Amino acid sequence: MEELLKTLNDAQREAVVTCDGPLLILAGAGSGKTRVLTHKAMYLINKRGIKPNEILAVTFTNKAAKEMKERLHQLMGISTRTLWISTFHSACMRIMRAHADKLDYSKNFVIYDDSEQKSLVKQCMIELEIDTEVFKPKSLQQAINRAKNNLAGPADIDRQSFSVFDRKFAEVYARYQEAIQKNDAMDFGDIIFNVVILFQKFPEILKEYQDKFKYILVDEYQDTNMVQYTFLKMLAETHKNICVVGDDDQSIYRFRGANIQNILNFE
Repeated sequence: MEELLKTLNDAQREAVVTCDGPLLILAGAGSGKTRVLTHKAMYLINKRGIKPNEILAVTFTNKAAKEMKERLHQLMGISTRTLWISTFHSACMRIMRAHADKLDYSKNFVIYDDSEQKSLVKQCMIELEIDTEVFKPKSLQQAINRAKNNLAGPADIDRQSFSVFDRKFAEVYARYQEAIQKNDAMDFGDIIFNVVILFQKFPEILKEYQDKFKYILVDEYQDTNMVQYTFLKMLAETHKNICVVGDDDQSIYRFRGANIQNILNFE
């Protein structure tokens, strides 16, 4: 491990060996942010005696997660199956597969892709006799996704309905959620949203994962939205060992509800 630490510059090394409590690492593009997280995971395992499955590392792309896994496997011989290094959605999918029955889904629930989601939105609009030419299914689909990214369910939207679009959206959103659950399905936005709901409704399940993950590492933190932020905050409540890496000048997921205030307000 000492040899690996020598390959880092002073700032990177300091970021790797600072382990206890919340840690915010601000770094620009090309400064080795993902490399720092990989070395931190190795440091925790080698120097702190943390088990690989007690670390949760989340990033935004499967490519970044795969690179971190492969590097840990090559350098330390750790089985990638024991590692919780993945995207937010993959980590939450793993949790939902274990506990879906708590939210009245089967553990074999299906995931709707974009076209299946849009088709169901359109079906709900027809059932509610909402003109699909006046109110475009794609617009309502996007509004549903934004709501879930902001941790807002149908009831939350209904309380805020002022415009004609808002009222129609609230109707469609409520019907859509009933329909998708009846079909034992989730859409992309449901995966993290439902884990937060699961944690809120069943504190004992939340505690299980809070106790399990002694360290949480987050890449590209500037791209987190409200539901991702809430998921991380709930998990980190027990040990408070959360390290986030990001660049406050580079947020690429604003279209998906990324909230730059998450990184600006980290302290």
